[in-house]
Amino acid sequence: MINKNMTPWAYLICFIFTLLTGLLAWQAQKFEIDASADTLLVDNNQHYILTQLADQRYGSEEFILIAFKPNSSQLFSNTNMNTVSTIGREIENISRVKQVNSIANMPIFTAADTVTADVEKLTWENEKFDEKTLSLSLKQHPLYEGLLINKAQSALSLQVVFKSDPALEKINNDIIEIKRHLLTRELTRQEQQAVDQLKQKQQVLNKSLEQTRINEIEQIRSILTPHKQVGEFYLGGNNLLSYELIKIIESDLVLFGALIIIVVIALLWFLFRQVSWVLLPIICCATSVVMTIGLLAALDFKVTVISANVFALQIILSLAMIIHLIVHYQELVSKHNDWTHKKLVLATIKQKIKPCFYAGLTTAIGFGSLVFSGVQPVISFGWMMVVAMFVSFIVSLVFFPALLYAIFNKQSYVKQHHQIERGMQATASLVINQPKKIMVISALISLVGVFGCTQLTAENSFLNYFSESTDVRKELTFIDQEFGGSTPFDVLLEIPEEQIKPNLIISASTVQTVTAIQNMLAKQQAIGVITSIADFTRIAQVVNGKPLTEYELTALYKSLDTDLQQQLFGAYFSEKDNQIRISMRVQDSTKTLNRADLLKEIHQELSAMGIKKQEYTLTGLFILYQDVLSRLVNSQVLTILIVYGAMATTLMIIFSSLKVAVIALVPNFITTLVIMGVLGLFSIPLDLMTITIAAVAMGISMDDTIHYIHRYLEEIKGNHDSQDQWVKRTNLSVGYALIYTTTVIVIGFGTLVFSNFVPSMLFGLLTSVAMIVALLTDITTLPVLLRKYVTKADVKQA
Repeated sequence: MINKNMTPWAYLICFIFTLLTGLLAWQAQKFEIDASADTLLVDNNQHYILTQLADQRYGSEEFILIAFKPNSSQLFSNTNMNTVSTIGREIENISRVKQVNSIANMPIFTAADTVTADVEKLTWENEKFDEKTLSLSLKQHPLYEGLLINKAQSALSLQVVFKSDPALEKINNDIIEIKRHLLTRELTRQEQQAVDQLKQKQQVLNKSLEQTRINEIEQIRSILTPHKQVGEFYLGGNNLLSYELIKIIESDLVLFGALIIIVVIALLWFLFRQVSWVLLPIICCATSVVMTIGLLAALDFKVTVISANVFALQIILSLAMIIHLIVHYQELVSKHNDWTHKKLVLATIKQKIKPCFYAGLTTAIGFGSLVFSGVQPVISFGWMMVVAMFVSFIVSLVFFPALLYAIFNKQSYVKQHHQIERGMQATASLVINQPKKIMVISALISLVGVFGCTQLTAENSFLNYFSESTDVRKELTFIDQEFGGSTPFDVLLEIPEEQIKPNLIISASTVQTVTAIQNMLAKQQAIGVITSIADFTRIAQVVNGKPLTEYELTALYKSLDTDLQQQLFGAYFSEKDNQIRISMRVQDSTKTLNRADLLKEIHQELSAMGIKKQEYTLTGLFILYQDVLSRLVNSQVLTILIVYGAMATTLMIIFSSLKVAVIALVPNFITTLVIMGVLGLFSIPLDLMTITIAAVAMGISMDDTIHYIHRYLEEIKGNHDSQDQWVKRTNLSVGYALIYTTTVIVIGFGTLVFSNFVPSMLFGLLTSVAMIVALLTDITTLPVLLRKYVTKADVKQA
């Protein structure tokens, strides 16, 4: 089995790749996972900058919400209140926790005799209010209902607020101060350099903070564990989302990497029944992945939930390329058993380097088209896959043959799969005898796909990204439904000059305007909790039996100490900027939620109230996410057009024939229509993962198309037989490789259906469907078109 006569070129190549792999493996230590919410958003656009400026102005604080649903029906019993109080004190011992707000330690304003009373002491921990007083005082409470208690009064919550890192906060503020210029102009070269330098410092601090957040969530969960005997706990917030996404990324990288390796080994053994044909591809795939990780780390790429499948993809695609080489090597062995091992290896590379290069190029083009999507995480995913494909191409066409020749002797054994042979013969007969039927079926499938495309939508929610069986989905859904929503959404209202009065914190007319807007927003079905400075007048109305005047509101504002003043008023009012913030949360679990329609309705209602567009700004994660979703359909169309244009150009260069290039696009066009049609017909919304499927599937499926056409043209050049024989010989040669590679790709991608991250699951499932459709069209529709329209005259002689 082992070849002891190693030639210098094979030895040198193996040595170089071993050295490179070792160096890049060391570099791979710096490869990072980034699961921050920012990775799902579009940086540097107007909405992002306005949201950052608003967070800076109103002191947006980092927090986690812990919902507590007690077993006891008496929500305000001493046992439940003591549980909340005890948990709060224990969590406050975590070093980065600033405070823990709950019904137990927050002032119950409505228990005061006057609005100017010392409200800070009116807490349950100080006064031990009875159950009835708490129930009445907190019913429809404008500040606490939906935050610290749910509307049904069946659950309480703790808001864990974290301290900000002064150094990181300063860097963030410095970045946004520079980026705010993007609202009116492009950044200068010096400004962009300053941003880049600040981001480098920011990344270092964020990496440390990310690990701290992971530790904090684990500490909080351990604190809650002893109290689970008295009720259920649900965690929510961006920190939890990042924590769960990191767990999913790590799980997917390990689980699917391992699953794919196991599946690959099993498939390779089944297909070839030789240790060498199992060992060699595994070594090459492992080499490709290690080198890619090292390169991505050196290029400062970070894996996100969108790009977590990069390495699984690379293993599958590398294997597909290597299988084509193995199958061709075995074909040469069958035809020329007298050839030496060296001649077989060199002939394999010589005859397959062009189709493999072209196939790798088209796959890279498919992924590369994603950089034009306009959606940052998708752009990064596209670049990462371009790098991965470049590495896989070099490893497959240089390292694999060198390793094959240097380490192993001639591989004479060829496993025969008679079922596949009979299937390919039957397919060839179908192409020869029933071409019209094939084309009619292809046309009907395409029409169904077109109809499905008209049903495409980009409506989705963060909750739908997690499988319904997962704890994180249950936790986020409970908080979303019971505690007033999960996606922040703000209206920033500019106070008109005529409503600004000296010596008053805010005028009555402004409060009336804010109240009217708030009432309008409350009528929207998907809007959960809404809070603003107007809520303090509602508190006063309960206490005093009448609305709070503008002078009483000013008195209340000035009576509070600075911290409480900032906490209660500073989050909703900027005295310096004469701006009001109306804060709300959108309930993502609302079944009828349509973000675009909701925004349209809000704009129309504000216009009807006489508020002009220049007098208000909509910001928050809801707006940022909707901005991403709104780009998806346009991005999908753009990336498909780009990939088809690039493919057509590439195919023209490859085959030197417009006719052949157009024919090559047909099966892939059908595949694209089928996949997009499936998305539409089954109401699967476009998201940051499904948007990549069409371009990726086309890039991958084009590989088989190129291999088939290349072999078909070779048959035309080398034989004087009829077209029927060309089809049969092509099916019985390269057809094997198509079956093998499709099987590997389908089963490999199919393992992703076990992911808890729904977009990854759909990506794996739909890509598998795409590859099956691509295989069927490549061995039916494609040869029908080649047989009918391509003749010897169309083939450029070598």
